[in-house]
Formats: sequence, structure tokens, C-alpha cells
Amino acid sequence: MDVTAVSEAVALMAATGAVSGVAEHTALGVVARIRERVRAVFDTDARSIDALEQAVEHPSDEARIGELTAALTWYARRDEGFAAELAEWAAEYAPTGSVVQNVRAGRDAYMAGRDMTINQRRDPSE
Repeated sequence: MDVTAVSEAVALMAATGAVSGVAEHTALGVVARIRERVRAVFDTDARSIDALEQAVEHPSDEARIGELTAALTWYARRDEGFAAELAEWAAEYAPTGSVVQNVRAGRDAYMAGRDMTINQRRDPSE
């Protein structure tokens, strides 16, 4: 199990409230339970609790999500039961990712959903 990856998925769910596979009213309960369980694991660790609260308060701030991910990872590496909970939440509720594609072409560009070759070249003006 990649503890960092599941920690990141749970950090995003806890911060943004975005979960998949459940109705909207149920999602609020799922997120609340995740947040409360994380608070319980963090116990009296003020820095980790602050990381959770800051991530919830500023869900679009990648640095704060990163701090929460680091705290979750640290605890998961020390507690196999908690790591298993993170993995279960990530598998069951993590929203599916999306792909964003930006193309800047000096000449011709052809893009197709499953048929694509990307050649990266350094821009001489950089």
C-alpha cells in the first residue's frame, strides 16, 4: 500500500468534502466521520490538528493540503490500523480524478482521446 497516496486522497476528501459513490446528504456525514476520526488519531498533536483545520478552512491551498497529507502519512506509518482505515476510505470514497490537457503548438497539433503522442521540446525563447 502506498501510504502517501492514500493519505493524499483522504486529505483531499477531508479538506474539500468531495467524496464519490454516495448521495449528497450522506457525503456530508462521511466527511464529518473522516474528520472526527482524524482528529481522534491526532489526539493532542496541536500542529497536526491545525493542519487539518487549515486544510478544511482553505481547501484550494495546495500547501495546506500537503501539510495535512504529511501529518496523515506520519500517523499511518506508525499505526497499521489507521493506515488500513485511510486505504479503505480512499478506495471507497475518493473521487475519480480528472485530466486536463493544454496544448500550445507552434505548428500543427492533433489531439485524440486515446491516440496521442507527446514530444516535449524546450522552447528556445526560455
